[in-house]
Order: sequence, then C-alpha cells, then structure tokens
Amino acid sequence: MPGVILSARHLQGFIPLWILFIRNKMFSCYRMKTNVVIRLVLLLTVCTYAVKSQTATPVLTPADLQAKITTNTVILKQPHCYFNETCPTCEIWLVPALSSATSTFDADRTNSNILSLSPYPSAFGPLAKNYFLTKVGLLSTFPCSASSDSLYFVVGADGNCTTVNCNGILPTGSVVRFKYVLVNGSGIIINETNWSANITLFTPQNPASIYDGFIARSGAMVVITTILSVAAGLLLLLFFIMLCVVCCRKKESKSITARSSMPQPIPARSSMPQPITVRSSMRMPRYDTHNLNDRVHPYDNPAYELEREK
Repeated sequence: MPGVILSARHLQGFIPLWILFIRNKMFSCYRMKTNVVIRLVLLLTVCTYAVKSQTATPVLTPADLQAKITTNTVILKQPHCYFNETCPTCEIWLVPALSSATSTFDADRTNSNILSLSPYPSAFGPLAKNYFLTKVGLLSTFPCSASSDSLYFVVGADGNCTTVNCNGILPTGSVVRFKYVLVNGSGIIINETNWSANITLFTPQNPASIYDGFIARSGAMVVITTILSVAAGLLLLLFFIMLCVVCCRKKESKSITARSSMPQPIPARSSMPQPITVRSSMRMPRYDTHNLNDRVHPYDNPAYELEREK
C-alpha cells in the first residue's frame, strides 16, 4: 500500500519546526496587537489635541469702538477663557499671518525656535514666512471671571518697531488671519486656538482720485441739497427780521420811559404884580411918593382900578 512511514528520527526533526512556526506566529500576533495599541493611543492623542485647538477662535472686539479695522491695524477681543490649562509660567501669544501663510505656521509650530523663527522686521515679504508672534500676556491674567466685551487687544499698536516679537503694524490692505497660542516656560506651543476668519485691511485711496463735485452726485442729492440751502437762507432772514423788530421796540420803550421821567418845566411868573385881595381891608387907589410922578406907579392896586372901571 502506498503510504508515508515516518521514523522516529524524522519525527525528532519535524517537531521543532512546528514549535518554531507556532512561536513565530504568536510573536507576530503580539507585535501586531502592540502596534495597533500604539496607533490607537496616538490617534486618541491627536483627536484630543484637535479638540483643544477648536475650543476658541479669535474675533474682532464687540465693544463699540471706531476703527476696529484700519489700513494696518486690527482690534481683537482679549483671550479670556480661551485656555483651560493651569500653568503659572505659561504665556499667551498672538500669531498674525497673511491668509496665504497659515499653512506655513502650522508646519513650523512644533519647531523649538518658533518664537524667533519669523522675526517681525523681516516677517512679511516675497521670500519671508509672512507671519510673526507677539506676546499678549501671562495665562493667569486672562481668567474667565475677568472676561468682558470692553477689553480688547490692538494688533499693530507698536507701529514700525524693530524687535523680534514686537507688536508691529500689518501690511497695508492685506488679508490677514489670527491665532492665539499657549506657550510654556520652554518656549514650546502646548495649545492653540483656531485661525480667525479672513480680515481684509483697508486700502488707502489717492486723494487726487477723490472728486466731490456735482457731477459725482445723484440728481436726488442735488435737489435735497438745494431745498435745504433755501430753507436755511429763509430761516436766517426771518431771524434777522425778528432781531430788528425786537431792537426797535426796545429803543421806543426806552425813549418813552425817558420822557416820562423828565421833570416838568415850572411856568414863569408874570412881571406884572398880581392883585392882592385882603378881606376887610381899606382899598387905596394909589400910593405914590413925590419923586415918582412921571413914572409908572408900581404900587397901584389893580383890583381897585378894575372895580372903579365897572
């Protein structure tokens, strides 16, 4: 009968091969499980890190301020309650970047020299990284309890500065985005916010290109301006007329008051002597002296003369 007959010597050489095969399989399975566990841990770490970075997003200040966005500055809300870490030495930094350079920073954020990797004086340009970092303050100075819409951070407050991490102005008229990062005492980024939405800075207009004549205005604006001008002129004319009337009335009242307060003239006395009538008196027609015969007799009694003529 055909068959295979294995001797004891053959069995002694075949059994170790099976044992070696089984051991290798077991080791491979263990190594595979270990790799799977490591990958799962890394995946959970990445997911946890991604969740942290999505908890907050820089926004413009909600405070009622003028010029929140200018040609080279932006006013942001302060990062209160943006990070939950308890780190006494940790600091919050701001990353202003051109909208086209956000991926450049994301690739550089794990660099140990990230704080000085793109210094401000040379941060923007054709061959530059087009982002920079500036310090906002300690993490402990931005607690949730102190959050307020009236608190803000001005990006570009230092103007044309020259230090590595100064708060310099942004490129005029550019499109920028912002991100807050949490840096530990060793200068390593341990947490970050999302990138803000695109913010377009204003572009200054050439004054010579601005024309404010009537041609640049609509017909309705010209009509409204004309009506308002005529109404203003009429109101001004009425005001002057009322002013003249009031002044004239005051002048007349003053003259009448002055005339009424003047003393009345005393009538002059007649040069002729008035007749004197005395009760129970003896009337004398004339009393003259010897030296007044040829003159008017001032001592004649007029009353006696009148009675005698009757």
